[in-house]
Amino acid sequence: MALPKILALDLATRLGWACGRPDGEPTYGTKVLPSTGEDIGRFAEAYNEWLLDMITLESPGLIVFEAPILAGKTQPATVRKLMGLAWHTEFVCRLREIRCAEHHLQSVKKFFAGNGRADKAAMIAAARRQGWDPKDDNAADALGLFACAVHQKCPQHAERFKLGALGAGRAA
Repeated sequence: MALPKILALDLATRLGWACGRPDGEPTYGTKVLPSTGEDIGRFAEAYNEWLLDMITLESPGLIVFEAPILAGKTQPATVRKLMGLAWHTEFVCRLREIRCAEHHLQSVKKFFAGNGRADKAAMIAAARRQGWDPKDDNAADALGLFACAVHQKCPQHAERFKLGALGAGRAA
């Protein structure tokens, strides 16, 4: 029997995603949500439509997302959007009876890139060491989240991610 897919989401206006079975290679990319300013409803509608389409197309058994990061000077509309993405993801998972989990970015960065403060370039480099070619840091973060979820939820399929902080990568 095939293992259920994991859908990993780096929640933001430029939403990174990665989806696949724990024993296989994920598909991944970045979905740019509309710039809506303070119009939270239109922003939420766009995310809802995309998320429901992804669930219909991919049938994930687990959706894992990055916990919202709210820096001290984050604008109120941005705070509402980031928290709303997390809230809505959990709500949709509840309605669709899909397991849901949240991970903190620092723990994902430490696992995937070897440093909890890894920058965008380091996350992209870590993804490339896995043989993936993310077009931006959003997709790279989602790939790191996917790898972390496989490591935690299906450790029997996570050996390929145990590359260590030096990023030895796959044999060439």
